[in-house]
Amino acid sequence: MEADLEHYLEPGVGLLQDNASGCAWKNAAGKKISCAARETEALVSDLMVDQPLLWLLVSFSVGILLGKRLFRGN
Repeated sequence: MEADLEHYLEPGVGLLQDNASGCAWKNAAGKKISCAARETEALVSDLMVDQPLLWLLVSFSVGILLGKRLFRGN
């Protein structure tokens, strides 16, 4: 079927059909998202190792706020 339609196609269309799964902006966006995810994971792991008191303080503060909100008498 491609042989029948070949003379109707523009010269660049064949390249797009051969590499239809390789969309340039989609690949770039995927690379940026995976890079951001790796950086976020590295930041969180660094904070977990280097700043355990910060995480304890944050979790304590969130617990206090949630406790006040949940157990507040009406």
